[in-house]
Amino acid sequence: MNLDNIRTHRPGLIELENLHRSAVCIPLLRTSTGYNVLFEIRSEDIPDQPGDVCLPGGMIEPGETPREAAVRESCEELLIDASQLNVIGESNLFHRTTASIYSFAAELSGYEGTFSRSEVSRVFEVPLDYFLTTEPVRCSVETWVHPGEDFPYERIRGGRKYKWRSSKFDELFYEYDGITIWGITARIMYEFVKIIK
Repeated sequence: MNLDNIRTHRPGLIELENLHRSAVCIPLLRTSTGYNVLFEIRSEDIPDQPGDVCLPGGMIEPGETPREAAVRESCEELLIDASQLNVIGESNLFHRTTASIYSFAAELSGYEGTFSRSEVSRVFEVPLDYFLTTEPVRCSVETWVHPGEDFPYERIRGGRKYKWRSSKFDELFYEYDGITIWGITARIMYEFVKIIK
């Protein structure tokens, strides 16, 4: 035992191995009237959130920074070169239960509408001004703890009547041209807009 270790210890996240760490890019396309944000619709052939609207991004690989992951994933999904992305800055970190998502605003130049069909079914643009002038619809979501069948209730005070904590948060929804932008993507856009307003 060496209590001196605590003096030099740098705090880490408990259960980091269970944390889904990823990074996304908020691609900004310059137009004659301002900026548009480029979104993807996920392929129906992928297991996670098929058909949902998202921003380009994905898992952070070992030894990679969140910024590097956002650029790499954007290049892979949009079939672009890293030189086409000028990262402007980092937005707020999204963290909920087992997910942490970093987001980076980047100006995308020379984009010709390309994307990887294995991951993306299509792309579309939304004027940044829409997010600056539109309040999202908020819907309350509550989550509960559901222990497995093998949970040893007899070891805890209250047994099966134990008062587990639930969590409650607002899910955000934007509706643009018949397309719903919701969930983490909507929250990332909402936080980004709060910064630039």
